[in-house]
Parts: sequence; C-alpha cells; structure tokens
Amino acid sequence: MNAIFRHVSAERHIASRRGARRWLVVVLVLVLTVSGCSGEQREPVRVSGPAQGTTYSVTVMNPPGNLDRARLKAAMDELIAKVDKQMSTWRDDSQITRFNAASSGEWIPVSPELAHLTARALALGRETGGAFDVTLGPILKVWGFGAGANEPEHLPNADELAAAREKTGIGLVEVRDQPPALRKRSPDVTLDLAGLAQGYTVDLLSDRLDALGAKRYLVELGGELYAKGNKHGRSPWRIGVEKPKAGTREIERVVGLADAGMTTSGDYRDYFELDGRRFSHTIDPRTGRPVAHDLRAVTVIAKDALMADAMATALLVMGPQAGLDYANTHDIAALFVSGNAPAYTETYSTAFEPYIEESE
Repeated sequence: MNAIFRHVSAERHIASRRGARRWLVVVLVLVLTVSGCSGEQREPVRVSGPAQGTTYSVTVMNPPGNLDRARLKAAMDELIAKVDKQMSTWRDDSQITRFNAASSGEWIPVSPELAHLTARALALGRETGGAFDVTLGPILKVWGFGAGANEPEHLPNADELAAAREKTGIGLVEVRDQPPALRKRSPDVTLDLAGLAQGYTVDLLSDRLDALGAKRYLVELGGELYAKGNKHGRSPWRIGVEKPKAGTREIERVVGLADAGMTTSGDYRDYFELDGRRFSHTIDPRTGRPVAHDLRAVTVIAKDALMADAMATALLVMGPQAGLDYANTHDIAALFVSGNAPAYTETYSTAFEPYIEESE
C-alpha cells in the first residue's frame, strides 16, 4: 500500500468534525491594532463565541448607550443559531438536511433565507462558468475530502470519478420563490452551502448591528470579515493577511477595510500526498479533479462578506492567471499569492490597489 500523508491544521480539523464543511480553507486574518484617538465616547464592546464549527467575534466602537455586552451577545447568538438550523449539514433537523434526504421531483418547502441563498449560489456558479459549485460533495468524498470522508488508499479511477460527477452540477437544483422551496432533478444530488454560508452569516450579523444602532464595527466568523466605517477617525480597520505557509502566522499584506467584506481562502492546509504527488482539497468542479496550479491563497474584498466568500473560492479554483483576468474583467478586488515559501509571487487586480496599506 502506498503511504499517504495528510496535512490538516488544527482549525481545519475542528471545523471538519464539528462544523460545516468548507472545500476551501479560510486563511487566518490578523486584526492589527491602531493607536486610539481622542473623542471616543464609550469603550468598545466585544463579544465572541463558537459558530459553525469555528468561532466568531464582534467589536463595536463607540457603541450606542443601550448596547451592552449582554444584549450584543444575545443578538449575535440568536442569529447564528437560526442560520445553523436552516443550513447546517451536521444537523439532522436542519432544512438543508431534509432537502438532501429527499427524493427527486418533489418541492421541499424551505425558509425564504435558504431559498435566497441557494439561488445566489446557483447564480454565482453560472457567472463563474462552473468554478463555484454547491453540489460538489460526492466528488470531494471520492478524493477523501469533506464531511464523513475517509483518507483515500488510492486515487479514484475513471469509473468512480464519473459516477461521482453524475451526482453533481448546479443544473440539478431548482429554486422557487413563492412559496419558497427547493427541488432536485436527481435523487443523489445534495447541497452544501458552506462555501458562502459563513459570509452570509457575517452579513446577517452586520445587518443586526445596524439595527441596534452601531456605526463602526468589525464582524469576523471563521476568517470571513465585514468592517463598517473606520476604526478610529479616518483610519480604517487594518487587517493582516497571512502568508500561505502552514504552521506560521506571518503577514503577507496589510489592507485597510471599511464598509466592505473580506475573505481569504487557501489550499495549503488540507491535502494529501501519494506517490510523491500533492493533491489539494481545492477541487475544480469543471473537471472533478484537484487543481494543478500553484495558486496558494486568494483574498477578495467586496461590498458584502457573502460575495467575498464565494469569489475567493471561485478565483482560487480558476488559478493565478485566469483568476486575475476574471477579477479585472469583473472589477473584483482580489489579491493572489502563488508559489512556495520563501519565494511567493504576489499579484492583484486593479480594484484591489486602493485597499493596500503599509505594514508599519
């Protein structure tokens, strides 16, 4: 038997066992401190906790007088629990689990939120030419990735891969708005919205903060971010993007974030080696195979965290040149880091340039 070496970060291990599967590892972002300024009326309010197999944190600067820590945490936890009950593939009683267990041909009633997010996911799949696919589960499984998968003793053969691919494809899922419902065209198709559910949750938390009267805040969940306003005066929230190097916490690039969402996705924490070859958990839905390029991480900044989350996934699949071309064509702010330590190659789209800040 060939020896197989699997490399998985501690964060990934926890997420794969306890939370929603993501087929792109979210790279850690480091929030950099900025010196304070006079004029702050109240101390920041901060809360954190477990969420979707990882953790979340919220920082509200100069919070309104009626927003204390207890009220803030209750509001955040309530929303996270609601999303979990709708979209978690780890819960037997969730709406998405009920859909995945259903046979083809019948409309399965779901919440308006789940119908909306599924429609967004399918649209993004079409817009990216299939680089983003929320039905990818069976293909991930034959490669030894994803929830419930076992480490492979051999590479999938042509028949195994073809059988898995028959169970996937965004065209196999239909969405209805009124009344909200989902329908599958094949009994074996399943949905997993983990590729954008965390970004979606961050956006929901941000909307709730707006309703609570917060004007300046930072929301983070599993590496997905949304920053509202500046942190201090005219200074945006300064975010450090990690180098794509397992086992380290070195900063590759510092960006300034305000009124935008941000996600970094990478392929260097979860892979296996067989016969001296490295197989990434980043699967190209268009081929059903792990990507062969050397793009290690993509950071995307967008108007909301959902779009940043999904586009970081799609651009990582596309690769360094095709991804950069797509980002420039569609005015997407994206940073691409390719190669291996210590000689990384960094490129970025034109729309990313305004966010670049000095490290010091």
